[in-house]
Amino acid sequence: MAELAIYGKGGIGKSTIAANISAALAKQGKRVLQIGCDPKHDSTRLLLGGRRITTVLDYLRETGPGQGRRTPSLPEEIVHAGAFGVHCIEAGGPEPGVGCAGRGILTTFELIRRLGIRDYPYDAVIYDVLGDVVCGGFAVPLRREYAEKVYIVSSGEFMALYAANNILRGLKNYDQSRGRAGGIILNSRGLPEEDGLIRRFCDAVELPLLESFPRSEVFSGCEREGMSLVERDGGSELAAKFEALAALMYRQEELYPPRPLSDEELEDRIFGERKRPAGRRALGEQVFGEVPKRKEAASAFVSGVFSKSLIAREPLQGCAFSGAMGVCTQVGDCVCIAHGPVSCAHITYQSITSASRRFLLERGIVLPYQASPPVLSSQMNETVMIFGGVEALRKKLAEARAAGSAGIFVLTTCPSGIIGDDLGFLRDMEAGESRIIPLLTDGNLQGDFLQGILMAYTEIARALIDRTVAARENTVNIVAEKPETTGRGESLRYMKDILDRLGIEINCHFICETSLEEIRCFMRGKLSILAFDDYMGRTIRDFLRGEFGAEFLDRPFPVGFRESAEWVRLLASSFGRPPETAGAIIADYRDRYEGEILRIKPYLAGKRLMVITFNHDIDWILQTALDLEMEVAFLAVMDFSQENLFRTIFRERIGEFRVSYDRSRRRSDIERVKPDLFLANYPSPEEDGRVLTDVIPFCPVAGFLSGLLLARRWSEIFRMNLYEGWKQDEVLFRKYQS
Repeated sequence: MAELAIYGKGGIGKSTIAANISAALAKQGKRVLQIGCDPKHDSTRLLLGGRRITTVLDYLRETGPGQGRRTPSLPEEIVHAGAFGVHCIEAGGPEPGVGCAGRGILTTFELIRRLGIRDYPYDAVIYDVLGDVVCGGFAVPLRREYAEKVYIVSSGEFMALYAANNILRGLKNYDQSRGRAGGIILNSRGLPEEDGLIRRFCDAVELPLLESFPRSEVFSGCEREGMSLVERDGGSELAAKFEALAALMYRQEELYPPRPLSDEELEDRIFGERKRPAGRRALGEQVFGEVPKRKEAASAFVSGVFSKSLIAREPLQGCAFSGAMGVCTQVGDCVCIAHGPVSCAHITYQSITSASRRFLLERGIVLPYQASPPVLSSQMNETVMIFGGVEALRKKLAEARAAGSAGIFVLTTCPSGIIGDDLGFLRDMEAGESRIIPLLTDGNLQGDFLQGILMAYTEIARALIDRTVAARENTVNIVAEKPETTGRGESLRYMKDILDRLGIEINCHFICETSLEEIRCFMRGKLSILAFDDYMGRTIRDFLRGEFGAEFLDRPFPVGFRESAEWVRLLASSFGRPPETAGAIIADYRDRYEGEILRIKPYLAGKRLMVITFNHDIDWILQTALDLEMEVAFLAVMDFSQENLFRTIFRERIGEFRVSYDRSRRRSDIERVKPDLFLANYPSPEEDGRVLTDVIPFCPVAGFLSGLLLARRWSEIFRMNLYEGWKQDEVLFRKYQS
């Protein structure tokens, strides 16, 4: 497949040239795709009878990211058939003066990749690209995985040649001495000595002048009729020139390295020496940094997994960069580099370490792992955002490698995503055992906090898991733990007690308090177990099943006695343990559970319980409350960005039941229901002095005794009669026990 990029100054006629080249190739029997990369989205107008088509950005405005997927046929919403069967795509752009058109080009190419459009058996792909500004977005077709040949349309005007020279600068930054430039195409404006000017330019930059098209009213007539000249005047001399040029470009094998001129050389050698006031620089004489490139890496579209909020088009909670950073810092022998402003790294660092600092300040305990994870910043500032941040990132990578890090994660923030910094150079920096893994999280441009988590999981798996490692008997992986939760350590102790009694070893925590080597040997785990059966856990499980063929236990970590008993039986059976072994474990915990129920029941029997929660699975609370002979008077479940599947087996034993609950009703419902105990995920000052309250953890401790851990607190509340007095003690109790 021949991939040809046609660049040129805006208004120079490159779209007219591109459309006629596409038409000529298609007329010669080639299957052709033309992609318009100009925000004016008029590149394919002459191929489509003058009609405007739905652009890629228009399509994305109307379609959620999870809905546009690869199909056996081309997506008719954005791929339109034109003259001679040419397929046409327009990237489109934002409203003038709003947003970043370059970012729109990046998004367009991500979608084209995800939909598999370039995998269609085209003979030629034509990229028609605005060349006034060769930024990270508009330079996408210059990447090595896209256009293999680059052509520049120009006239003899100074600004047209200035733009042509800048395009060669951009191409040089991508390719250095490699040859991909095909030549110059003159679209004449009828200026005096224009032919001589363009030839001097071609000689100076050592590129051939492939063809020269005269200024002609014929082109204006074609524009008015919305037709290419090749289609309207197929037998004309001009049409023959386009057909010859198209054939030359298609079969051209000799390409040239870019050799741009300095701005002073451009003025003096092409237009003749011009006198300038003392001290004044030539146009563009200031030194510009390397035009940044962008690697095909972990973006939301490439990863192919999407958060609940993205798919449901809900308000986004947090940013993808922060979510991914929380996962990456769990790989203990790696360093994380935030490619963006230092504030992004600082805020995320504070969030990641908040649990550690809370334990340190309140209880004198420091978390044993990653209390101070190694997070660096490329320290982007305004200047870097304008000219590209690749060099600053290179320096930070050198620091991390000098420190001997086994692995380096590079995560992009909003600014680096907006300017289109390319991380392709990272492929050339890996050496020895050092691994460099880029994640194009782009702050919240790629999605919310959960989207970042999913991107990190999928790309770390793809980069590190060795598919050839053989499974080992009596081993499990634990998948999708939540390291930020305070109950994670206690859950692990309960689960490890059961695993030890069944003779089962933990192979890998994916991804929590782990290492590169553990992740590499993930496939050594014979069976994987989800820590939480929520949207995040299910998405990661489905990915590992589909991508790596990982086998999972049908149930996640259990919460509550009933679930735990079923889980132990299932786990024992999966590893061929006799039923008596599982029965002994269940009997042991049953004695502990029932003994504790008898101890605290006198304080709680008959009490009215009211629950308002984001949790979509609270049977572990309801079972314990009912075993204590409490009355579940009211249960309300609120919509939650992390989950969309509420379930309960105790519906008939609940007084009032609400779903999609409106939290503004909370105070009035408390006054109406008059509960003895109110449970919620967040306490509110509004309830102080009105009702005794306790906090429901979003991620409860796993195991047989989950509900009892809360019920013990409830019994203490009533035993000490905190509601009647000792308010200061009540504050301290909530602070340290809730």
